[in-house]
Amino acid sequence: MAAKAGGSTDDPASASSSPGPSVDRHGTPVVDPTQNVLDLVRAAIERQDDLRTAESRHIRELATVRAEYDSQLRANDQLAASLRSGFEEKLREKETARIDAIRAVDVGAVTRAAEVSATQAATLATQQQASADALRGQVEQARIATADALAQALAPITKSIEDLRAAQYQQQGEKSSKVETSTSDRDALAIEAAKIQAASARTQVYALIIAAVVLAVAIYGAFHK
Repeated sequence: MAAKAGGSTDDPASASSSPGPSVDRHGTPVVDPTQNVLDLVRAAIERQDDLRTAESRHIRELATVRAEYDSQLRANDQLAASLRSGFEEKLREKETARIDAIRAVDVGAVTRAAEVSATQAATLATQQQASADALRGQVEQARIATADALAQALAPITKSIEDLRAAQYQQQGEKSSKVETSTSDRDALAIEAAKIQAASARTQVYALIIAAVVLAVAIYGAFHK
């Protein structure tokens, strides 16, 4: 009994027995864990669920925003590429127009130069033709004047030659009429004929020289007027 009173732990019955439900100081049974603890745990779990739901929603929103941002970037890139292509096309058109304008100016300049050259060539040809016609007229006038002067200059010479030939023929006729002609007379006659021929030849040479000089002077005067 003393052992029981002292609360000995050697008694198996006392060790395995339950003291019963817990009560507070008023004798009201106490629930373990209490309801407030369970409410706090449940509230904490709900809070974690709410946080996970909010995080998932936030992640989805971030993904949506990122996708929209990427889409806007691609749209902006396409717009920039389109604008760049449009400006490049306009630049090419302007450059083509500029090159065409330069080419048109060059072609116009070449055409104008060709027209000026053709006009100058025609003018020069006309001037040359006029100069040639004038020169031919001057040469013809010089030739006529030279021929007249030469005819006038050769007229006395020609008359002298004719007179010499007439005298020669007369002398030959007179001497041939004589029956008796000595050898010395024949030699004298031959010498006289040779002299007459030499004089005639010299006269013709002088006439040709005079004609050449007169013609040269006329041509020189025609070219240096």
